[in-house]
Amino acid sequence: MKNRTEFFRSIPFLYLVIGTIWVPITDYLLKVSHLPVEKIFFLEMIKGLLFVFITSILLSYFIRNLKEIKQIEEEKEKLALLIDTMPDFISFKDGEGKCLQMNKFGINLFELEGVNYKGKTNEELAKYTDFYHDALIYCIDTDEEAWKAEKITRCEEIIPLKDGSDKTFDTFKVPIFNKDGSRKALLIIGRDITDLKETEIMLRQSEKLSVLGELAAGIAHEIRNPLTTIKGFMQMGKEKTIKLEDHIDILLDEIDRINIIVNELLLVAKPQGATFSNKNINTIVREVIQLLSTEASLQNILLNMTELDQFDTYCYDSQLKQVFINILKNAMEAISTKGEVNVSIYDINEDYFAVTFEDNGCGIEENRLKHIGEPFYSVKEKGIGLGMTVSFRIIESHKGSIHITSQVNLGTSVEVWLPKSKFI
Repeated sequence: MKNRTEFFRSIPFLYLVIGTIWVPITDYLLKVSHLPVEKIFFLEMIKGLLFVFITSILLSYFIRNLKEIKQIEEEKEKLALLIDTMPDFISFKDGEGKCLQMNKFGINLFELEGVNYKGKTNEELAKYTDFYHDALIYCIDTDEEAWKAEKITRCEEIIPLKDGSDKTFDTFKVPIFNKDGSRKALLIIGRDITDLKETEIMLRQSEKLSVLGELAAGIAHEIRNPLTTIKGFMQMGKEKTIKLEDHIDILLDEIDRINIIVNELLLVAKPQGATFSNKNINTIVREVIQLLSTEASLQNILLNMTELDQFDTYCYDSQLKQVFINILKNAMEAISTKGEVNVSIYDINEDYFAVTFEDNGCGIEENRLKHIGEPFYSVKEKGIGLGMTVSFRIIESHKGSIHITSQVNLGTSVEVWLPKSKFI
């Protein structure tokens, strides 16, 4: 289109040159031809008609293209107006990084008013503004990343302002290549998401305060009960209505209960430092079952283990044992009479395997199932509600997940997904 426009604009000049040459040369050739007057007159008439014909064709072509160019110019003005009125930063560069077009938003942002930016690189534009010098230079690096990626890239660019604040832009960079693979142009579109970022921060702070409030309420509720018991016995002991020595065991149990709550809170807030290594999951599960087998026998509960495959996982084995013991104890406590817990290890896909604990206990209602894992929420009468919270936290730190399904009076299935060693 550019070559065509340049050719079209050169037509009047070419017409003047050709016409200036055509008229005197043809007149001269006719005069020196020594042809009869009748033939000379006829040739002059043909020459004139040919000149008029060619002039008409050129004039028609010129008028037609004049309309097309006028329409193109009008469309370009509309597009330029649209780009300038957009509340986003828009810039168009050639393959060498020279700026071809920048909207008013970008010009005002970098304080380039009055600067002839076209044909200049960011490095050259940076010389016109001391304050935004570093920001313009930084954009060169992100431009180069888009070229190397050879696809649309997205990044966040932070532009400092003179008032001490910053503007954050969600920036898309679109590289365009020639057919031979060489760089042709780079389109840059940056949307100001400063307000959105501030809103996200406020929402996160609000969520943290909400969680903190729920946690504080849970702690107060769980600790208040044993404290009330201790206070009651101490008051009665002070009033000599009871002998404290006769109730020491109760007081110690309540103090232990508070200690358990505090310890589990510490695990939730700051898990202990863990040393990860490759371990055989089958061995870990067998050790847990062996540890609880005596307790299970006393409760007439049968522990069954099915090992379909052997799996290694990158883990901290003590933490996984803690999770499996917690799940297995929950399963045993859900069985009121003689029952069984089936533990199986099997393959899920090329990246994960599962350890599943299935019991035939009382089951869990659907409306309560979705709350398991929340701090201080327990389906057990005397449960603290932190065991599964800690378990979820540990499994998440191992890049795994816990899936629970249950039916009332039929039993519960807890499936722990863990990554195979190669996945880490």
